[in-house]
Formats: sequence, structure tokens, C-alpha cells
Amino acid sequence: MAAMEMDEKRSRRGSRSALVLAGAGVAAAVAGWIGGRGTEGDIATAWGVLAGVGFATAVVGVVRVWRDQRIEQDANDPGGALQRERLHVDRSRQLWIYPLLAVAFLVQGTFAMGDILEGTGRTSDYLQALLPVLYAWLVVAITLGWDGHTRKNRRWLEDELTLVIRARAMTAAAVVLMAGLTIAFGLALWRIEIGVMALLFALTAGGVTAGIRFAWLDREAGKAG
Repeated sequence: MAAMEMDEKRSRRGSRSALVLAGAGVAAAVAGWIGGRGTEGDIATAWGVLAGVGFATAVVGVVRVWRDQRIEQDANDPGGALQRERLHVDRSRQLWIYPLLAVAFLVQGTFAMGDILEGTGRTSDYLQALLPVLYAWLVVAITLGWDGHTRKNRRWLEDELTLVIRARAMTAAAVVLMAGLTIAFGLALWRIEIGVMALLFALTAGGVTAGIRFAWLDREAGKAG
């Protein structure tokens, strides 16, 4: 009973921090959108980065709020079956959302990379170019179980089926990554700037593939029972 009460207290604290995170993300996104109106050049880019990061932060906060609000149901789930199912669903949902965010940031990063390769890149351009790769790494971390949420709930999320799905997802990601790097290398031999641009797509595609493949396989396994 005491352990359950401590878990509930930790969940409430987590929910409050998630609300703060979501609120800060929304505020940053709105500030970026309002501040960027009527601006041009590097200033507009900086406001755009703020809006993009704010939107992503708000999505992460909302996902955490939605996840943490259901902790009270665990009191009626002594065997942990419902909690296990919810945690698996939460992980799959994250592995659908974060790849989509990585692709969205890839669009921004492509334009930023163009400015960087032309020698006119600014700090905001470098940040935009890094975002899709960072989100791709986040997807890979969740897929491999390296994130804090998975480590904390390892006894619910780690089983033989998960290991099989993880291996298949990472195999698909490795194939996509190797294919993308091979194409990027070939393009670099032709025109170095195009090859560098292709690296951004290859790295993002590898991470996105890992997440989408894992989520898809997990969904199909759930349908099969």
C-alpha cells in the first residue's frame, strides 16, 4: 500500500511537470508564430525555430499528461495486465508521433542546409539542420529501450515478443540507413554539397524507419493476440 501511494505521488508530480512542459511548449510556439510575423531573414528563421521547438515540446508534454493521468486505474489492476497494455500502447503511440515530428523538422532542415552549404548559414540554420537528426536519435532510443520511461517500466515493457520486434525494426532501420549512406556517398562523389544534403535524409530515414517499423509490428502482434 505504501509503495502504491508513493507511485501515485510520483505520478502526480510527473503530471504537473508534464503540464508545465506542455504549457511552455504552447507559449513558445505562439510566441514564435506571433514574433515571426512580418519579419525576414535570420530573425524570421530564429522565430520559426522557436515555434517549431515549442510545438514539439507541447506535443511531448501532452503525451506525458495523457499517459500520467491514468495512474489511478492501476489500483484496480493488481495483476498489472492493464498497466502493461497501456504502457505498450503509449510506446507505440510515441513511435508514431516522433517520426512524424522528425519528418516535419526535416522539411525545415532541408532549407537550412541549403543556406549552410551556400555559406550563408547562421546559428539558427545549424539548429534547424540538427533537429531532424536529434529526433531520429530519440526514436532510436525509444525503440531500443534506452529512454527513461522504458527503463523505469522495464518489467512491463520488456518481453520476448518485444525483443523480436526490436530486432526486426532495427534490422529494417540498418538496411535503410546503409542504403541512404550509400546513395549519399555516390552523390558526394558527383557533387559534394548534394551528398552532404543526402546525409541529412539518410540519418533521418534510418531513425524514422526504426520507430515506424516497431510500432507497426507491435500493432500487428496486438491484433494477432
